[in-house]
Amino acid sequence: MLRRTSTDIQYINILRILALFAVINVHVSTWMAYNTTPLTFDWWVGNWIHAMTLWSIPVFVMVSGALLLDDSRNETPIRFYKKRAQRIVVPLVFWTFFYLVVRKVVGHEELTAGYVIKLILTAEPYYHLWFLYMITGLYLVTPLLRTYIKHSSSKERISLIVMILILASSYSLINNLVLGNERSIFTIFVPYIGYYLCGYQLRFIDPRKISSKYLAAVLILCVIYTAMLTDIFVKTLGQPNGRFLYNSFSPPVIVMSIAVFWAAYLISCHAKPLEGFAKVAVERVASATLGIYVLHPIILEYICDRLSKYATDDNFLLGLAVVPVITFIGCYLITSLIMRIPVLRRVVC
Repeated sequence: MLRRTSTDIQYINILRILALFAVINVHVSTWMAYNTTPLTFDWWVGNWIHAMTLWSIPVFVMVSGALLLDDSRNETPIRFYKKRAQRIVVPLVFWTFFYLVVRKVVGHEELTAGYVIKLILTAEPYYHLWFLYMITGLYLVTPLLRTYIKHSSSKERISLIVMILILASSYSLINNLVLGNERSIFTIFVPYIGYYLCGYQLRFIDPRKISSKYLAAVLILCVIYTAMLTDIFVKTLGQPNGRFLYNSFSPPVIVMSIAVFWAAYLISCHAKPLEGFAKVAVERVASATLGIYVLHPIILEYICDRLSKYATDDNFLLGLAVVPVITFIGCYLITSLIMRIPVLRRVVC
């Protein structure tokens, strides 16, 4: 089994922070770029930022796999479920209710019982909460995956990862083109099992086998491919089908996500562990990532509402640079306050 060193944990924490900031950038670039005229300079800048941050959710899942599939402590399934229930079920229930209230009070939506049930069954209480439902599904199958890992070889696991990701990509394309992007809380996690296992498996590969310059080349090519083909996909397939290119299971996004995770692991193998203030700061921010994630849409929408009247071509680039930072810092400060309140602490960490 893997030996958990301080450098291991630090690169995992750094990846969590970077992935979360990338998620916020995805939402900001979507909000700003797609309100601009297609193929203009601003549109391309927003499009490129969007393309460069599409690895965020897959990397989040790989980080979870790297942490949870390493069963070095030989936890029983019951013990694992008890620990994870506190970490995910409480936030899932609380934030589902919270954002349903937001829909009612802020969005003025008519929330009938049937509509609420539909929102929950499709993991849509709010547009970002699907992730909590998805990760809950992965937690449920973690003991089974741990058993599989114990009785399988690296070659078998790599073959399974490749097969799952190929099938997930194929299904995602069909779902975009034919099924109307249907989603269910009972199956939403299944395609992500490939990423989940990948996060565990990548840590067994000798870092010397892959040069960092090749990883950089792969990342650049994937970003170029995704950004340049956006207009073609959208024009050819229409909205929202053309958005498959931005899906977590679009081939360039799969390759880019694995490259980002592997690059972080490669760097950590040669880096000195963080010390002093840097170490404390990374640990504190990493511990608040759940809170920042669940809060960021409400903070972002507040900022967007306040700044919408100032949204012009002249300050477009400034908005892309500043809004994600303000959102991240604001959510971190609020999360830090919530973590100090015993009754509410469990909803953000």
